[in-house]
Amino acid sequence: MKRLRDRFNHEYWPWYLIYLPVFPLYLFEALRTRRAAFFTNVNPGIDMGGFFGERKSDIYALLPENAFPPTVKVAVGTTAHVALEQVMGKGIRFPLIVKPDVGERGRGVMRVGDAAALMQVLASVKEDLLVQQMAKGECEFGLMFARDPRSGRTQLLSITGKRFLQVTGNGRDPIPTLLARDYRGARQLDRLRSEGALGSDRILEAGEVFRVEPIGNHCRGTTFLDAGHLRTTDLERAVDKLIAASAGVYYGRMDVRAKSEEALRMGDFEVIELNGVSSEPGHIYDPGYSIWRCWRELIRHVVHMARISRELWEMGVQPVPLRSVLHRCAAHFGWRIPALFTPSPSTMRARRSPAAALPPHGTRA
Repeated sequence: MKRLRDRFNHEYWPWYLIYLPVFPLYLFEALRTRRAAFFTNVNPGIDMGGFFGERKSDIYALLPENAFPPTVKVAVGTTAHVALEQVMGKGIRFPLIVKPDVGERGRGVMRVGDAAALMQVLASVKEDLLVQQMAKGECEFGLMFARDPRSGRTQLLSITGKRFLQVTGNGRDPIPTLLARDYRGARQLDRLRSEGALGSDRILEAGEVFRVEPIGNHCRGTTFLDAGHLRTTDLERAVDKLIAASAGVYYGRMDVRAKSEEALRMGDFEVIELNGVSSEPGHIYDPGYSIWRCWRELIRHVVHMARISRELWEMGVQPVPLRSVLHRCAAHFGWRIPALFTPSPSTMRARRSPAAALPPHGTRA
């Protein structure tokens, strides 16, 4: 019964059904502003506001250096030995995380446990990669935020808790069999087998818990939960302080790690990634949510984008032209678009606002 309920839960619905109530809001704002891509000015410090295709390395550069783990960018063409020297020179130790500089939904993210495995990964680099020290702490969360352009204050909109894909042993069945009994786990079996992450036919002791997937992404089987009960004044202050120190960031989600729930409550966390306007409030996929509650929460979040866009526009920050967005889509997805929509080089260069052109942080009381 649980497997059937999980299968039809809205967290597995197509994205366009999840975002059904957002389309009228988008059309209303697009018509009112006469800008189809009005949302691209919401984070002027991030390429296209963080819609998609932005570089993670550029976003890390906006954050205070002590807010995220030590990170090295490995450009295409860098030899494995040179890259390894760069990583070790930065003080990064194993285990570590390797991920594409441009990527989304957990694509290409992997945990690397030793130098031999890292050399193997670096020997076949086909795109710019980031090598990052594993963040401290075993608990992972998503913190959605909205910063007011005029006052400079940041509001913590929601907290998503993440339960990594794991199985509990019964002393009889191997890990793949345990996974196959759960719809969430069964969806990951083929991928995990291809990655060699299942430990062959290992049988867990009764009650033994085994974390199958160390990456906290929904596409990798992680369960997203509403963790609003972890909100505290200390946490809100920590989020406000961090975003205030990040020029040109007004709306999005920080994926963070903390040593415990109590550490998060105290505002003690480390940023893994920061995403812009395309960020999802992950708690809407809580298995305990109805689709109606999911839609209500989604609308509560996205309305902030329209308000922030209007306020920044009034302060002189212009959205990106639609043709620039279409050009990015064409390059990313291989679309063919008419020459009419091909942006000029100057338009493409203007996609990201330089720091000097960003509005002031606002007056803080």
